[in-house]
Amino acid sequence: MSGHSKWANIQHRKSNQDFRKSRKFSKIIKEITIAVKESGTNNFRFRNAIMNAKSVNIPKSTIEKAIKKALQIRTDDYKNLNLEGQIHGVSLIIECITNNSIRTISNIRTFLKKNGGRLCHNGELTHLFHRMGVFHLKKKEIHYSMEDFELMTIDFGAKDFLQRNEMVSIYTDFEYFGSMKSHLEKLEIFHEYQVIRVPKQMMKWISKEKKEKVLNLIEKLEKDEDVENTYSNL
Repeated sequence: MSGHSKWANIQHRKSNQDFRKSRKFSKIIKEITIAVKESGTNNFRFRNAIMNAKSVNIPKSTIEKAIKKALQIRTDDYKNLNLEGQIHGVSLIIECITNNSIRTISNIRTFLKKNGGRLCHNGELTHLFHRMGVFHLKKKEIHYSMEDFELMTIDFGAKDFLQRNEMVSIYTDFEYFGSMKSHLEKLEIFHEYQVIRVPKQMMKWISKEKKEKVLNLIEKLEKDEDVENTYSNL
């Protein structure tokens, strides 16, 4: 039985890995689609999405198909949709990309309701979070000493500068996101970037049972193909 249990665990882990890989592929394809629809194929967002696609070995034919589809006349454009919810006093910001807002809102409302939460009005919870920009760079892309480069990024609006192995991460307040992005592009330093939400105050006093329910809900939300990111103050 122990051998059977081990094999079942391996299958379960592989299933989870395959799911995460498939979901990551889907996210990057959506990013390519949105970049093409916004500004065609001659923009940094598009180049960034293509680099992300290549980094996870998305087949060239899949990338070309996504580009071709995005260039055609569209009636089902993907759009950004941000939703807010609460469960057991924990506040959630749920960022989505969808081609059907009604479907997405309905799904998120159902997830929340079934788990003892509620969907909130737009703007009800956003003030509880800071928006920050994060830029990830490979050290080999930086043709300056780390000390000089760190001083440069402070001038561009960096709030924090972290080095991990061969990577550098730069954090900025959202108001400096555009400035940092522009300066890195002018320096021809390839980077990945994202806008994240950081809670102004963490909710610490919550029972273990409720915490597990919140984490379980977040896991379910992130399995929805329309959900890009989920932020909480847990």
